[in-house]
Amino acid sequence: MLADVTRAPRGRLRIGAPTIGYRFLMPLLPEFRRCYPDIELDIDFNDRLVDVVEEGLDAVIRSGVLRDSSLVARTLGPFRFVLCASPAYLEEYGTPQVPSDLQSHDCLRFRFPTSGKLQAWQLTDAQGVDPFGRPSPLTCNNMEALRGAAIAGLGIAYMPDFLACSAFADGTLTEILGHHLVDPGQFSILWPSNRHLSPRLRVFVDFIVDRLFKAEANVA
Repeated sequence: MLADVTRAPRGRLRIGAPTIGYRFLMPLLPEFRRCYPDIELDIDFNDRLVDVVEEGLDAVIRSGVLRDSSLVARTLGPFRFVLCASPAYLEEYGTPQVPSDLQSHDCLRFRFPTSGKLQAWQLTDAQGVDPFGRPSPLTCNNMEALRGAAIAGLGIAYMPDFLACSAFADGTLTEILGHHLVDPGQFSILWPSNRHLSPRLRVFVDFIVDRLFKAEANVA
């Protein structure tokens, strides 16, 4: 342990992350590499709910409610969900002004790969009205595919803001009903509470907490 403290962090670091995690992780890795050239990152992008110990991972990045009390967690930062569609779709079918307008639109649905359940759309002022007034033209279990379908003009999609931001910037997607969404998300990084926090994991955690989503770290 003393040797670990006195030398630069080095060695292989295995991290589990959701499939769409590459969107927020990859932009950070060149700087991390420059700071810690002796750390070998092995990142498993997978939407399975993995067991950290059984999978041989050093840590995992997860969103939502954290239920495993055997894991230590640090908050990475918040994100929000957005509703969006392509300009071509909105020009042809009109732009919804209130949540109930969604009943007359094609809504693209996401199915959670772990549970098989459809993701709900959390909307204010919906007054108990089901926004899905007709069958969806597309249901899939991959957010990247959902994003591509929305850009292609297949309908309206519900996705994390970090997944849609580049499409908003280049004009291939337009945000709608922004004031009617009430479902913030949260990412955390977790590791086993009974495991020694190695120098390489410590610097990785500190690095992404300091930079990801521009959020401050909190200990769960």
